[in-house]
Amino acid sequence: MESSTPLHDTFENNFTRFIHILRHLGLRISSAEAVDAINALIEVDILDRSQVRTALMATLAKSSDDRVILDQAFRSFFITPEERSYRTARNQEIQEQEAQEIRAAEDELKYEVEDPEGNDSREVMVPLTEEEKGIYAKLPEQNRNKLRDYLQKQFQSNPVNNPEQLIANMVRSSLNYWRHYLKLQGDGPPEVEYTGEAEIDEVLREVVENIRDEEHLMYQDIQKLTETDMPAATVLINKLSRRLATRIARRYHRSNKRQRLDLRRTIRHNIRYGGTMFRLKYRSRRVQKPKILLICDVSGSMAKYAGFVLQFMFGLSTAVEEIESFIFSEDVENITGKFEQKRPFAEMMSEIINLSESWGKGTDFGKALTVISEKHGEILHKQTFVIVVSDTKTLNAEKAAYQLSVLKKKVKDIVWLNTLPRRMWPDTPSVSVFGRHCRMFECNTLAHLDKIMRTQMIK
Repeated sequence: MESSTPLHDTFENNFTRFIHILRHLGLRISSAEAVDAINALIEVDILDRSQVRTALMATLAKSSDDRVILDQAFRSFFITPEERSYRTARNQEIQEQEAQEIRAAEDELKYEVEDPEGNDSREVMVPLTEEEKGIYAKLPEQNRNKLRDYLQKQFQSNPVNNPEQLIANMVRSSLNYWRHYLKLQGDGPPEVEYTGEAEIDEVLREVVENIRDEEHLMYQDIQKLTETDMPAATVLINKLSRRLATRIARRYHRSNKRQRLDLRRTIRHNIRYGGTMFRLKYRSRRVQKPKILLICDVSGSMAKYAGFVLQFMFGLSTAVEEIESFIFSEDVENITGKFEQKRPFAEMMSEIINLSESWGKGTDFGKALTVISEKHGEILHKQTFVIVVSDTKTLNAEKAAYQLSVLKKKVKDIVWLNTLPRRMWPDTPSVSVFGRHCRMFECNTLAHLDKIMRTQMIK
């Protein structure tokens, strides 16, 4: 496995530095857990990047958040010497730019103060910390102007000796607000304790930036994603789609075969022994995997989510074999065959949009359900898991709701991913009309999709 560390460094040094980085990123790793990781690495091919990553993930990550951090740290730490040189040069440019911004902030925060006794004026600067100057430098220009106007008035209206500290305290209150605001916008200072060692701090900074960028995409309204956001968003959607497919299919039933420990039943059956685990209970995988029926709205009101809808369908189709995909507006079209051709997403999306007779028209969800029931009834059975992606806006909502109630009796479950923001649900009657016959969730960000998948997708 290629590493960013020099050839003369030993495996122990590499491993120690990596654990050091993980701890600075907030992972709680004990000495015993570090030993477990070393033992796991001994059992795998140390030159196989995938095997090393899996061993570290299995022994050091305790939660989904830990896995995200460890994955980013692994990708940033174990890189080629060329990649390391590029990162070092880029970090130097960023640090120089930040230094220039702070120097510019210092110049902007200097003021001429008149002496109250008529002597020559003197130049003063608001005594802020480097971090506070950095926050000031990242403020939008109009907000910096407002803050400077405020400071000018304060200095002019306080003809007393050394008013700087008093005014600085007032400014800090404002900057504390902006620190919180910039953090929410993904542009605040990274909350990580740096080591002072250049190489390790480069990795820490890159991990924080990557996670911050990913979190920004996760919470951004999908319709507001830009062209520059789409490559990273595509990776996230595909990752979430695969996780969703696994989540739906991973169901277990009780079994006496020693396949997977059923911890809840084991604890309950051993209460009589004071909690001592005398009798173990097991679960095994269900033989039948559910078929997924994906029904996505591509009407005019859903046009702004078109990219997400198709990318979501594409991601699921690459992760699940048993899936039937339909798009609908005034009519309904089966596009399952498009995904089976294993072509690049952009090419496939263009063809679907150009050849579709449904794209961007009005919405008749009831007609779509009727056609699916009459022409594709063979896919509707108790192993079918139905996912609807729509904003619920349709003609004849009551009639469509009846068709949905009929469908509910035939299938395993119906989950509705509603792109309409929840605050608008009370003013949209179709939401409550359809909500009686399915499980409906707000879903207009990738964070929504992730949460639904983790906590709600399986009853």
